[in-house]
Amino acid sequence: MDEQKDEPIGRNDLDQNVDEVLTVVLGETLKRRRLELGLSMEKLSQLSTVSRGMLGLIESGKTTPSIGILWKLSKTLRIPIAEMIPDLFSQSPRFIPANEGKVWISSKNLSKSRVLYQEDRERLNLVEWSLEQGKLNQFQHLPQAHDIKIYQVLGASKIKLKNKTYHLEVGESVFFPISELDSIENESEGLSKFLWISSKKFR
Repeated sequence: MDEQKDEPIGRNDLDQNVDEVLTVVLGETLKRRRLELGLSMEKLSQLSTVSRGMLGLIESGKTTPSIGILWKLSKTLRIPIAEMIPDLFSQSPRFIPANEGKVWISSKNLSKSRVLYQEDRERLNLVEWSLEQGKLNQFQHLPQAHDIKIYQVLGASKIKLKNKTYHLEVGESVFFPISELDSIENESEGLSKFLWISSKKFR
C-alpha cells in the first residue's frame, strides 16, 4: 500500500494572505515614516519622482512597489529598504503557532484578538481579530496606538467612526486615527476576521 503524505491545506490561500499582509504593512510603514518627516504626499512625490497616484496605492496597501520605486523611497525617506519590512516577514520562513502571542477573549466569547507581531517599543503592531455576531466598543486591552489600519480577511465588518461609517468586505481596508474609532460590528452571517495594524509615533 502506498504511503500517503500529508499536504498543507490551503497553501495557495496562505501564501496569498501573507503577500497581502506584507503589502499592507509595507504601505503603513512608509506612510508612518513620511508623516514623521513632516512630508505631504505631494512633496514626497516631488522629491522621490514617484507619482502621487502610485504613492496613494502603496500607502493604502493596494499595490506592492517595484524594487526601483522602493529604492527611490528609501533614499528620499532616509530609511533602509530592509527596515521597510518588519522582522515578521524579513526572517522568512517563520511559523506562528495558534497559541503564540498574547490573546484576549471577550467576556461573552464573542470576540478574540491575538497579537501576532510587535515591533520594538510597540512602534508597529499586528493583531489578528476574530469576531462572532455582535459589536465591539472596548479596545483598551490593545497595544497603545495613534493610527489604525483594519484589513478585512474573512466575512464583513462595519467600522463606525465618530463622523463616518465604513463597510468592509474581504480584501478592503480602512485607515484612521484611533481617537476616531467608536465600534466594530460583524456584518456577515458567519465569522468576521480582520487584521488590526496599529502604529504610534515616537515621543
